[in-house]
Formats: sequence, C-alpha cells, structure tokens
Amino acid sequence: SKIQHVDIDVSQLDISDQVEENLSGYRNIALFGIDSREVEDYGKGNRSDCIIIASINEKTKEVKLMSVYRDTYVQIEGHGLDKITHAYSYGEAPLAISTLNTNLDLNIKEFVTVNFDAVAEAINQLGGVTINVTQDELQYINSYVKGTSNNTGIQSEQVTKAGTQTLNGVQAVAYARIRYTSGGDYKRAERMRTVVEAMFNKLKTKSLGEINSFADNILPKIYTNISANEIIAMVPDLLNYKITESIGCPYETKAKT
Repeated sequence: SKIQHVDIDVSQLDISDQVEENLSGYRNIALFGIDSREVEDYGKGNRSDCIIIASINEKTKEVKLMSVYRDTYVQIEGHGLDKITHAYSYGEAPLAISTLNTNLDLNIKEFVTVNFDAVAEAINQLGGVTINVTQDELQYINSYVKGTSNNTGIQSEQVTKAGTQTLNGVQAVAYARIRYTSGGDYKRAERMRTVVEAMFNKLKTKSLGEINSFADNILPKIYTNISANEIIAMVPDLLNYKITESIGCPYETKAKT
C-alpha cells in the first residue's frame, strides 16, 4: 500500500504481434531516472535523463542492462522527431515506453521511475556501494556532491581520493551525474549502469529479512506499474539473477547537423 503505483493500458504501448513472439521468454523493464527534484513529482514535464532497459531472460535469469542515450533522436507519437528524453516529459511513462517499443522493436510493459532522492536513499539503505572513481572523475564529482545534497536535503562529505571505495548515496548519485570527462554523455550513461549494477550486487549480499526491510523503506519512493505482490514474489529469486552485459544504445552514434 506504500508504493506509488499506477496502472497503464498495455494495449496502448505499441507492441507488435511479431515482437511479442520474437521476445517471448524475455521480460523487459524500463528504468527511468528523471530530473525531478520533488519526491512525489513523477508526472509530465520531467525529462528522463536516465533510460535503462533491464532485459531479463526468464529461463536463465540472466539480466542485460542497456542504456538508451537521452539525446537519441526518435519518432515520438504526436511530436515527430525529437530527443527520447522528452518522451517522458510529454506523456509520462506510457509515451516513453511506447516510444521505446516502436523505435527499438521491444515488448516493454513495465517500468520503474526514480529521482535523485530515491536513488540516494536506496544506496544509503544498502550501506553504500563499491565504485572505482578515477582521477579524471575526482576533479568533477564533488561539485555534483554539493548539488545533489542541495537537491535531496541529504548531507554528505566529499570524495577525497581516487580509487575503488564505498560511496554513500549522495556520492554515488554525484558519480552517475558526471558528464565532462572523456566520453561525455555516453560515459555518463555507463556510470549510471555501473551504479545500478553495484546496487544490485550489494542487495544480493543481504539476508531475506534485510531485503524485505529495504523494500519496505524504498518502495514508497518509486513510481511503477509493477504490483507489490509481483515485487515481493521476485525477492526469493534474487540470488538467481545475474547481470551478464552492460551496453549503450545506439551502438554507433553521430551528431545531428
């Protein structure tokens, strides 16, 4: 009852019969990270700066994470050719999912939306995550630490050294926001997947009781069409899931002229 749950009409998500057949056995879930600073603001007007598709092979329990770069130009129903980050802003999760399905031939029916506050709180609940911060990243991360603390109201110390270390929630969100090193926004999308994978791996080290406690504290901060019963049903199988690939899409990119 604590989950910010919304029902969406699957028939409006533009999944073709051919795609449904081709991807049978795969559960694809869209993860949206939006630029909202308000805890309960997940509606129109918020761009999805982070778009990650978690593709689950339901037989092998293998999970692949695929970022869709936010500035990728796609056809958005009713809006023509535009950046995919704007689809969520125009029509929330249903239009963003429909855009992914029609442009990438996918069968996404489920989504989870989070903002800075939800991710920072989740990572703090996990006791931090292990991340390798490079020297190049170190010179940018602390400006984002300050900004993320202001956005979330969660205080954090700065990151003082490069290397593999445990980052708290604010520091990890700050790490994922870095975009000015070599690789620009493509590398930022990779950092976002790195944080998601680190969270997943940390959660797998917890006991069933700790996982349930984590869910009880964090689920009220997410926005999703996945029911509470479905989420709880996945918990006992958590140890069987394994992330096997992390990639960005499109595989080849060029600037729009």
